[in-house]
Amino acid sequence: MPRSNDSIAGEKATVLVADATRMDCQLVSDAIQRHSHFRVIGHVTSSSEVISAVRNAQPDVAVISARLRDGASAGLWALQGLRALHARSRIVMLLDKDERQMVVEAFLNGTRGIFCRVGSSGELRKCIQTIHDGEIWISNAQIEYVVDALVQAPALRIVKGAGQHFLSKRELEIAQLVATGLSNLEVSDKLRLSRHTVKNYLFRIFEKLGISTRIELVLYILSQAPTSDANDDLMPSLAGENATNVLRDSAHRSTRRALPASAMTPSLVANRKLPLVS
Repeated sequence: MPRSNDSIAGEKATVLVADATRMDCQLVSDAIQRHSHFRVIGHVTSSSEVISAVRNAQPDVAVISARLRDGASAGLWALQGLRALHARSRIVMLLDKDERQMVVEAFLNGTRGIFCRVGSSGELRKCIQTIHDGEIWISNAQIEYVVDALVQAPALRIVKGAGQHFLSKRELEIAQLVATGLSNLEVSDKLRLSRHTVKNYLFRIFEKLGISTRIELVLYILSQAPTSDANDDLMPSLAGENATNVLRDSAHRSTRRALPASAMTPSLVANRKLPLVS
């Protein structure tokens, strides 16, 4: 039976660790399990092993290094594979440094948080707990990376059949409201729907679009060219600087804990990689 992302009371949440070498995996595992409520259930070192392990073990959280044994960006390949599987495990992408393109690609492929090795093990545990609680772990700088990528990206449109919109009129209406930063409760009040109904609509929207976070939903809405049936009262103009502000505001509202600036400052550097230490 598939595991839920919400662990049974009293159980330790399960974590899968993927890194370039077994030694690297062990260092990350030691950092995760130190004074925390997490249990590491496995180590893997390649993208194919990540996909297989997540599919079979269904951990609550998978901490995946961008750099694995089969390539410097193999962690992203694994993310793409997990997305195709609609894996329920929540993903933390582990980076050697805060690299703009890697951050953008990771979020667009479904990661729920980015952690750089310059952070302490305490910050790593907070990151995993945040992701496990269903929230997003992203710094202000990383939000800017995503915003910049959005502004420069060409417009996309998702359609089906003979030009019909992929989302229904009601689904698009709810997606637009969420993209402006409204909570589920605020959407339900505005549309006079129950919170449960709004939640069900969002589930279907996410499933149709193949996304898992509100940030990805904002990116989808902002990527759509204006349509004649769009309700201007529900969705403000989302172009240029205004699009940037909407995405930033929405990301802040859906992100309960952003990485503090201090977590981005190296505290201990050792050769090529920074050990995760308290």
